[in-house]
Amino acid sequence: MKFAVVALLALVAAASAFVAPSAPLAQRSCSRLFAEGKYDGKLWDEAAKQDVLSTYDASKPWGETNFDPYKRDGNGNACDPSGYYPGEGKYKDPIRPSVSFAEYLKQREEAAKAGN
Repeated sequence: MKFAVVALLALVAAASAFVAPSAPLAQRSCSRLFAEGKYDGKLWDEAAKQDVLSTYDASKPWGETNFDPYKRDGNGNACDPSGYYPGEGKYKDPIRPSVSFAEYLKQREEAAKAGN
């Protein structure tokens, strides 16, 4: 019985001689898989949205640097600073400013005047 166990261990050890060597465990630099918006990780306030809207070009494809920050998805959700909506894989919660109700009403009135 002991001989069979020793023989089995010898076969398993010998089998590893035919396995290709693995890659070294050195750290490699990785490129970014996706881009980020100008305000990703920064305060996503009304001024930031106006800045993004000023560079928006509807004739170009929607992307991290080209989107309408006031456009809502089918559920009424607003996008993040990179143009992604909740439920999409790359969506991140934006850093929002603290706003009083009076400021909200003022911004809503300005948006209504601007047609947004």
